[in-house]
Amino acid sequence: MISKKLAHPKLNFFIFSLVFLGVFCYLQTTQAATSTLRGKAWWGDTYGYVYFNCLDDVIGELLGAEGNFADGFEFYSSPCSSLIHAVEINSDNNFLGSAWNLEKGLINFSGTDTPPDDGYGFNINCQDTCNASNSCWACYNDITNQVYGWAKVASSGEWLRLDSTATIPVKIQSATSDIFPGQDIAPGDFIGTAASSLGDLDFNCKSEGSGLCGTRDYQVYIGNIRATNLSAPNWSGNNACTLNDALKAVLRWDLKSGQQTAFEIVVDTESIPFMVETSTALYWSGKQTSTARQFSLSNVQGLTYGTNYYWWLRLYDQEGEPSDWYQYSNNTIADTDGNPDSDSETFTTYLHEFPEPAFSWLPAGDVVIGTSTLFNGLTSTYYSTSLPDTSVFCDVSNCSFSWSTNDLNAVISSSTEALTTINFFAATSTTVSLSVSDTDAYTCALEQILNSNYDLPVWREIKAE
Repeated sequence: MISKKLAHPKLNFFIFSLVFLGVFCYLQTTQAATSTLRGKAWWGDTYGYVYFNCLDDVIGELLGAEGNFADGFEFYSSPCSSLIHAVEINSDNNFLGSAWNLEKGLINFSGTDTPPDDGYGFNINCQDTCNASNSCWACYNDITNQVYGWAKVASSGEWLRLDSTATIPVKIQSATSDIFPGQDIAPGDFIGTAASSLGDLDFNCKSEGSGLCGTRDYQVYIGNIRATNLSAPNWSGNNACTLNDALKAVLRWDLKSGQQTAFEIVVDTESIPFMVETSTALYWSGKQTSTARQFSLSNVQGLTYGTNYYWWLRLYDQEGEPSDWYQYSNNTIADTDGNPDSDSETFTTYLHEFPEPAFSWLPAGDVVIGTSTLFNGLTSTYYSTSLPDTSVFCDVSNCSFSWSTNDLNAVISSSTEALTTINFFAATSTTVSLSVSDTDAYTCALEQILNSNYDLPVWREIKAE
C-alpha cells in the first residue's frame, strides 16, 4: 500500500506522465521484439541509475536499498504498477521503447525526431534498417557487436550518443567474440558508455573506468534466453572412420543471451509447422535439464542412412521459462555432410558405413632394406547403399587404394593398386599407410609401423690353404 506521503510534486508529475507515456511505449515496442533488455545503467552521482525495464525499476523507499530516495521520503511502488516501460531490440536489430531515470524521466530509444549531427549517417552500420520511416534512433550490428545511434531524454530533449568515439562505444557480447577481454562478459551483456551533455551513461560496471563493480554493481543485458549458431551434423568422415560409426549426428548451438538450464530438441524428416507436433515427430527429446550445448543422435533416436533431417531447439532459462523455437537453417556445402540436397534447413546422414582398410605383407615380420616387400590390401572391406552396415571384402571394382610411406627414398611399384611392392631404404621404424575409398568416395586410412633392418651378411666358409 502506498502511504499518503506519495504526494510529492516531483514524483506525482513523473508518475502521472510516465504511466501514460510508458504504457504507450510498451504497447508500441512489444510488437516484433526478439530481445528484451533488462538491468540498469549508471548516469553518475547526479542522476543515478537508468532502468531499462520496469521490472527492474526502484521507485520509492525499498528498505534503504541503494538508489532510492535519500530525503526521508517513505513510499514504495511495485515494479510495472505505476509505470510501464521497456527497451527491446526487434528482428531487424533496431531498438524500440524507453528506459527510465528518477530525475530525468523517460529516455527514448525510438521516435520521430531527426537525430543530431549526421542525422541517420549511422544507419550504414545497420543494414539501412534504422531510419525515419520506422521511427528508429538506434540499432545493433551483430557482426561488429556494436550499438549505433542515439537515445533522447523525453522531458528536456538531450541526446545520448551510443557510438561516441569519445567513450568506449556501447557493444553487446556475442557467442563467438569477446568484446571486453578478461572481464568474463556473458553473451547478451552490454559494455561501454553513451555520451551526452548531461554526463556519460555507463552500461556495465565492468567497463566503467577500471571497473567499479565492488562499489556499485550494475549492468544492462538481454534478459530473454536466445540461441544462435545452430549447426549439424558435426560428424566428419574422420569421425566415422575413427569410431567406426557413420550413422550419427551432433546437434550444436551457442547462447546469444540468457542462462540455459534446460533444452528441448525435435527432429523430423518433414518441415513440420510450429507449434511442434511432437507426437508425430521422428524424435522429441522432451525437456532435458542440462547446460550442455550439444546433443548426439544415432540410430537409437531413429536416424537412418542417407536421410535428410530438420531439427528445432528450445531453451529454458534459470526461471524455467522457455525461449521461442529455433529452426536449424545453416547447412552449407562446407558442413561435414556437404549439404547433398542443397537445402539449408536439413542435415543429411551418410549413405552407409565407411570402408575399413586392412593389409598384410610378405615376407611377414620386419622388412629388409634393399629387398622388395609385397603388400596386400584385399583384406580391406567396404559398405554400400544396399548393405549399409554389412561389410564386404574389397576388390578393384568397388574400392580404390592409395599406398604411402614415410620412408622418402622408398620405391613403391604402384601406389594405386591393391597389391604393391615397396623397396625400403631407411633402416629404422617405418610407417606404411593405406587409404581405401569406396564408390561413393568415402575414404578411411590405416597406418602400420614396421621395423626395417639390413639383411644379414652371407657367411661362407673357406678352407685354409
